[in-house]
Order: sequence, then structure tokens, then C-alpha cells
Amino acid sequence: MAVAAVTPRVRTIVICDDVAASRTEDRVFTLKRVRQHLEAASLPWRATLRLFLLLSSPRKGKYDGKVLIVDERNDRVTRYVKFVAEFEDDNELLPMYVEMSECVFPEAGHYNFAVFFTARDGGEALKAEHPFTVRSPEE
Repeated sequence: MAVAAVTPRVRTIVICDDVAASRTEDRVFTLKRVRQHLEAASLPWRATLRLFLLLSSPRKGKYDGKVLIVDERNDRVTRYVKFVAEFEDDNELLPMYVEMSECVFPEAGHYNFAVFFTARDGGEALKAEHPFTVRSPEE
């Protein structure tokens, strides 16, 4: 069976400055300063970001995942973060966020947030990508 078929699906990706979990409701989050781009005052630019994900899986279990930020111009990875998604039931929707911490954007241009999951047999699948633009003061 293909790796993509036995790993979780990414239903939603939202890049934001911060995510706050509700103190009173389970699986409810407030997303702060949702971004499609970033205005850099100077370059390289450092930004603390979070990646909010809505995942689904037909099978319960723990799945290792990772997020890469890739500079589209040269295919270089500028940030790499591992995470674990744990599904308690079959066919569960799982909202979660990944703390990307300090992300360094060396230059203005187009970047991609890429989400991967690893299957139990060790195979890896790209499950989603989200474009992100860094703009310089000159633009």
C-alpha cells in the first residue's frame, strides 16, 4: 500500500504568529495574526511562527510528522521541525499546532511550508504544502 494512503491527511494549514488553546473548550483555538506573507524590515528576517493544522486519519495511532520551510528559489530548507500527531479513534479529526519557533528568512521571495508524515514501515509522504511570501522594504 502507498505511504500516502496509510498516513494522516492534512485538511487545513494556517500560518500565524500565535495560537492559543481555549481554557474552557477542548479542541478550540484562537489564531492570532494569520499570515499569507511577511513584511521584512530588513533581511535576513527572523519571525516566530506557528502552523495550525487540521488533520484526519482513518486509523487511530501515533504518527511522526515534520514541517519544512523551503526556499523555492534554491530548494534549500530554512527550518525543520518534528511533531507527533496522536489519533485516539479511527476517522478522527485532529486540530493541532506546531511551534515553528524562530524562522529565518534569508531573502525576500517565495517559500513553501511542507508537511510530511512517516508510515510505520518507515516510508515518508508529502501530505501538504502552503505557499508563503516574504517581502522586502524595497518591494
